[in-house]
Amino acid sequence: MQMQSQQRDVLPGAITLWIDPVPRSGYQNMAADELLSRRPEAWLRIYGWERTAVSFGYFDTVTEATSIFPGAEEYIRRWTGGGIVDHRLGYTYTVTLPGKEGVMYPPADQLYIWIHGALAAALQQSGVECTLLTEDAPDGGRACWASPVKSDIVDTAGQKLAGAGQRRFKGAVLHQGLIQQCEPAPGWEQKLAHALAPVVHVVVGEEPFEGFNVELEHLCRTKYESAEWNDESHGRRKPGRKA
Repeated sequence: MQMQSQQRDVLPGAITLWIDPVPRSGYQNMAADELLSRRPEAWLRIYGWERTAVSFGYFDTVTEATSIFPGAEEYIRRWTGGGIVDHRLGYTYTVTLPGKEGVMYPPADQLYIWIHGALAAALQQSGVECTLLTEDAPDGGRACWASPVKSDIVDTAGQKLAGAGQRRFKGAVLHQGLIQQCEPAPGWEQKLAHALAPVVHVVVGEEPFEGFNVELEHLCRTKYESAEWNDESHGRRKPGRKA
């Protein structure tokens, strides 16, 4: 299926929209996003959580996450950066841009503006009054929603509605985002896809491509569920260490 966009687009080609029908564990959600980021096409994934979850950036710790947001069933380290995020409310989405020979994406700050600009347009079309923040708000600590930063989406009172973390690797981009404190009208996902690319391919079902479930299980077992990934000193043992 294809849908044509009337928006100014972030991507010159197409994006694949997958509204994941399966509420997954935190480990599975992180692995699913990474798998999509390895694909040769761009993706927009919208997804939910099997259990109450808090995620924290690549260099944060579960100790800090639990101290800020106690009582969740899962505390998950993301592959992206950003603050500590409570997923018990809101909508989670991921945008992946493929690594292609000869293709270089703009710097992270520009990509944030582009992607969040598309999201702001989709939210506005879905009944949410919002805008992009033009400068950092006062530092409120590691809790992501306490410290809106430049290019986050805020409402008319300055309350944060959407933020994200990014990671680049081998030319690809993984952008993990969250929408909270608002209730966009149904269909906002399609509006976001329209704003990101001129052509939108839609996939349905529990497996977005053949072999996904097998790859998901393997990546969960070997990376996101491993003792090394979940160790408190993760990312700090060896300076410059790669994931």
